[in-house]
Amino acid sequence: ANNWIKIFTFLSSEAISELSQKHELNPSARIMQKALANELTLFVHGQEELDKALATTEKLFASQHTTIDSFTEDDLNNIEGIMKQEVDRNKLTMGIDISTLLVENNIFPSKGEAKKMIQNGGVSINRMKIENPQHLVTSEALLHQRFLLIQKGKKIYYLLEAT
Repeated sequence: ANNWIKIFTFLSSEAISELSQKHELNPSARIMQKALANELTLFVHGQEELDKALATTEKLFASQHTTIDSFTEDDLNNIEGIMKQEVDRNKLTMGIDISTLLVENNIFPSKGEAKKMIQNGGVSINRMKIENPQHLVTSEALLHQRFLLIQKGKKIYYLLEAT
């Protein structure tokens, strides 16, 4: 990230050096990566969009207890740092079991692994824990008639958009 930040931002060498030192003290905080993402978002979209993206991302990752109702369609569309993919709306209209949905969208490599994670309480859809590996996901679960927010483990999120 150090080289990228020099190439793709207008930060001074002092600022980059300071970020680099902070990053080395705590690499897991991903300070360099976040700074690079912020600078690029700011450059491409402007301060207002950067502030919105940061607020939404904070709402998703930092406050696990934020209810899903507080996410607007724009919030979901603009979340950074999560995997986004499309899901066939027809499958949701007919209803698809959670394990199949997770495997078909490459969230888990096998139904066995998906089932194990569900039984251990490690899968949520729209912030609701799924406890039954045969749980049927339908289009009624879609947020704003478009999205499913799937959480795997503590911090891995996927946003599926029905198309």
